[in-house]
Amino acid sequence: MREEVSEMARGTDVSSFKEAYKTPVQADFPAQLEIKLGQATIRYEPVDTALRYGTNPHQPFAAYRPVIDPQADATLSVGDLTMLKGGKAGLSLTNIQDMSQAYNLLKYFKKPACVAMKHIVPCGFKAQTEGEALGDLYNRARLSDERSHFGSVVGFNRRVDEETAERVMESFVECVIAPGYTNGALKVLRSNEGTKKLNNSIRVAQAGNMDKLPKYVGDDVDGFLNIRSLADGTITLEVPYLTRIRSANDFVQDPMIPNPDGKDYIVETAPTQEQLSDALTAWYLNVGVRSNGIVFVRNGAALAVGTGEQERVGAVEQAIDKAHKKGHSLEGSVMSSDAFFPNRDSIDAAAEAGVSTIVWPAGSMNDKHVIEAANEHDIALIATLERCFLHI
Repeated sequence: MREEVSEMARGTDVSSFKEAYKTPVQADFPAQLEIKLGQATIRYEPVDTALRYGTNPHQPFAAYRPVIDPQADATLSVGDLTMLKGGKAGLSLTNIQDMSQAYNLLKYFKKPACVAMKHIVPCGFKAQTEGEALGDLYNRARLSDERSHFGSVVGFNRRVDEETAERVMESFVECVIAPGYTNGALKVLRSNEGTKKLNNSIRVAQAGNMDKLPKYVGDDVDGFLNIRSLADGTITLEVPYLTRIRSANDFVQDPMIPNPDGKDYIVETAPTQEQLSDALTAWYLNVGVRSNGIVFVRNGAALAVGTGEQERVGAVEQAIDKAHKKGHSLEGSVMSSDAFFPNRDSIDAAAEAGVSTIVWPAGSMNDKHVIEAANEHDIALIATLERCFLHI
């Protein structure tokens, strides 16, 4: 007869593991770093910010910033955070990465804007289109994907005011990063510290120099190399992504594929100014989306983001499904794709969802079929002539 196990003998208490998310882990990292690139030497020093752990609670990590000549103009942003409110014993690597990516997206927008980041991908965004207040921009960004907004990092490209801070405190947010805060905003963001109320551990960071971050082809990228390691410790160096799209005027608004056997394949539908503006927003957001990446935008607001799919049409279908599940209609929206469409199926899927405009790099052997599909559906098809893959 099988021996019975009593209820008293079963059950391992795992409740204490939640403390790991509030406990820093230490390791011996060097006090300084030097990287020699040819004849040049870049020196790094530890950031002056409390750090908790890396990607996961058992992974120690350190963050270093370039040593800047005190006589030179300040250029650091996320490497020179001013922490106006702490919590959870410091920042994790994922917190800092999300802050960095928030600024890396907001740098493209001259008008007030708000972005919500989750796992280094934007889950919400709204840029000012009709003079909206910053708090309204935050609310609309949150509504892009309220479920994903839970535990996000929120970034602004303007000083946060008291009303905006009150909106932020209505839902769980890990961190906020902005160029500045009013005294009233700081009072609100600190109001639950030391309690068990919502956002008692929200981290509030101030960082400047967003305008110093390189973004366009031709910008100075000295000191801005992307440094990554591979599985065996091999190091790769890469120039950061720079776009040739400085304004909507840089889009190719009448893409054409020559046809040696007859009439050329030319996009027939022209975009409106509003569609061009949304296409610019969608393309800039796509720069920060893990490929394969798809972004839907209308009136300066993100409606859905498809990210990390291995197939192009799968990313389109994922984003459409997310939009519908979150209650967003895609009628009249702009869709951005970070790479070419291998087939016309993505265009057909977008048309069925109501998309009016598509911005994409071009470059497929089947571009003529993509143009044919766009013409069949009266979709304005805009080309960037650049890809914006993101592999992190």
